[in-house]
Amino acid sequence: MSTEEHLFIRRALASVEKAEKIQRVKQGATLVLAFGAASWLAFRPLTPELGLACVIITGVGLIAAVCTAKISTLINRNTKCVLQAIAHLQRD
Repeated sequence: MSTEEHLFIRRALASVEKAEKIQRVKQGATLVLAFGAASWLAFRPLTPELGLACVIITGVGLIAAVCTAKISTLINRNTKCVLQAIAHLQRD
């Protein structure tokens, strides 16, 4: 492989690792806020303004957020593995 290809792979791998770290911080903060909001909403007394539908929508939103975070994590992890495999092939 040429020097340009080697440099591209190293930069791409560094970018993926940086994105993975940032994503972990974002996910942690978002999940803490989402669980806090969902807990606050779930333990409030139900009023006519705040019906059961609102609680269900919040729960579904929380589930969607967790699923999206998991998919994003898997994409970053798999991208990192592919780039590491390419970098390892380059050394051989």
